[in-house]
Amino acid sequence: MVHLNQMSLGLLTFTFTIRGSLLAANNQNQRFYVKPVLPYVGATTLDTNYDFIVIGAGTAGMALGARLSEDPNVKVAVVESGTDFNLLGISRLYVNIPGADTLGCGSKKEDNAQDALDWGFVTQPQAGANNRAIRYARGKTMGGSSTRNFMIYQRPSKGALDSWANLTGDPSWNFNDRWTDFQKSVSFTPPKYELRQDYPQAQYNPQAFTQLSDATGAAQPNSPIQVSYPNTPQEFSKYMQLSMNEQGISTAQDFNCGNLMGVQYASTTINPQNTFRSSSRDFFEAARSRKNLVVYTRSTVTKILFDTSSQTPRAMGVTFRRNLEKKERSLYAAREVIVSAGAFQSPQLLMVSGIGPRDQLVANNIPVLVENPNVGQGMEDHVFFGPSYPVRSIHTSTEIAAHPDILARSYTNWTTRQLGPFTNNGADLLAFEKLSNQNLRALDAEVLSRYPSDWPHIEYLSSGGVTGDFSGLKAQNDLASRKSGGKNFATILAALVAPRSRGSVKIASSDATVLPLIDPAWLTDPVDQRMAITAFRRARQFFTAQSMQPIIDGEEYSPGPSVQSDAQILNWLRDNVMTVWHAACTCSMKTQEKGGVIDSQFRVYGVQGLRVVDASSFPSLPPGHPQSTIYMMAERAVDLIRHTWQS
Repeated sequence: MVHLNQMSLGLLTFTFTIRGSLLAANNQNQRFYVKPVLPYVGATTLDTNYDFIVIGAGTAGMALGARLSEDPNVKVAVVESGTDFNLLGISRLYVNIPGADTLGCGSKKEDNAQDALDWGFVTQPQAGANNRAIRYARGKTMGGSSTRNFMIYQRPSKGALDSWANLTGDPSWNFNDRWTDFQKSVSFTPPKYELRQDYPQAQYNPQAFTQLSDATGAAQPNSPIQVSYPNTPQEFSKYMQLSMNEQGISTAQDFNCGNLMGVQYASTTINPQNTFRSSSRDFFEAARSRKNLVVYTRSTVTKILFDTSSQTPRAMGVTFRRNLEKKERSLYAAREVIVSAGAFQSPQLLMVSGIGPRDQLVANNIPVLVENPNVGQGMEDHVFFGPSYPVRSIHTSTEIAAHPDILARSYTNWTTRQLGPFTNNGADLLAFEKLSNQNLRALDAEVLSRYPSDWPHIEYLSSGGVTGDFSGLKAQNDLASRKSGGKNFATILAALVAPRSRGSVKIASSDATVLPLIDPAWLTDPVDQRMAITAFRRARQFFTAQSMQPIIDGEEYSPGPSVQSDAQILNWLRDNVMTVWHAACTCSMKTQEKGGVIDSQFRVYGVQGLRVVDASSFPSLPPGHPQSTIYMMAERAVDLIRHTWQS
């Protein structure tokens, strides 16, 4: 994720420890050094004419490009700003190790400031977060943010997805009709119970997945995304589950069949063959032999080109800059351009190309092609926070951060046996809870009762270690260990999954290489503030359960027992609230009357030949983790595109 000569001291320790172990392991295990052969070519050596151009090789974009290229009669170009993490040595390792997923998620600009695979987004100062400007991690590589996320694969509640039918005006946008689209991308491997015998069993519904990995753990050829479970659970998760059962949250069967209420181990996008992360780059691996698919890396699209000779403009191609060249090159699409640049840059690309709010376009000297005030507006996101406690008799990531020898042993355990904390994504146990209408009335939050009945209000995540404000996680845990005489720590994170605050993305320039202005507006809605206080108090309550007491080793570490009143808690939340990196809805798929940018088939209003397919397309942000929904949307979009051109 980061260049070796530009790392923080904490990551430097990690890197050199891991690098030494890596070199030793490579002598007996070649799986780290399979030399890829990728079509990294510039427009000067390739035909500039394609049928489809996909902007962005991220979670949705790479899936789209690979699927469209299944038709040998079409030519597909995917244009990606980043490089391929698989070519970057130590960065590749950080992506592949599930337990390294927190290394790129610091909240401050200086956290991983030189990260080779990150865009470097920083929000505008957040009024709801005591005016902090918060770093917002986003993947800049093949695979996009599926190379940076917590690998949680969990589908939305049935009611949450059914609500899209009303927002889009299209009855086909419902959970049952989209069920097969959820299935297409993924190959499932059940948990290895023989390796998890000391923990509560991870339960799942076999009907959730129709494509199973083969006997060796290999994915099915047409379903390249691997879904499985970590070989080694977090030790803290066992006690979190027991405490939640004690406090009224029952054990769920799974989180993939439309019901989210309860507590359960989450399925994850981890390859069971090698315990590597499975990202949308796996779509490329499944398609790499096709001559009709070309991926342009280190190539940033600067504008969408339109044919304006008719009354309705038609997208005809893109301009892009390769590496840091000032020269702009062009690619042309005979059929369609598909924008999959993510929740921040998809609206930015529309705006710099002349589609968006008139005031922003005029202010940046951009000719107005189509005025749409909704572009970049209505951003939704999830935030989380949580108390941390010292714990005994279990191992957590605190000791890994504080002791290089433990880190080295953990790494060796992963490389040689595929066991230990490095096999775990660090958030393996989830719980979802809905407050009663009586509680909502007490909070003056009746507005939340309008959500579908199966839409939870709060999600809880298991986290072994101190999280605080998510800055310098290694340093935070190292300090906590030293201050406590070597204790371990654990946190229960509470996330708001029915947020009312709405943010925006605006352009800072007509130049698409200038990062946009991101204002998530977290905790600006009073309902969110009251819900955050309630969620925090509930997370604290789980630590008081009798089933948690065998491991509690002292009073609350963060924020500490002195923080008790609502005002004190809210102020601490403002100082520590962090995104769950679920930005969405900035090019929303809604009817125009409801504030849409695209219609129910992903087509941009006011033009032809242009679609937007990624998290920015969401009509609303479902509760939980959006990865599965993005893959589903990509599969749906491919079917719609094929139908358009077959007709």
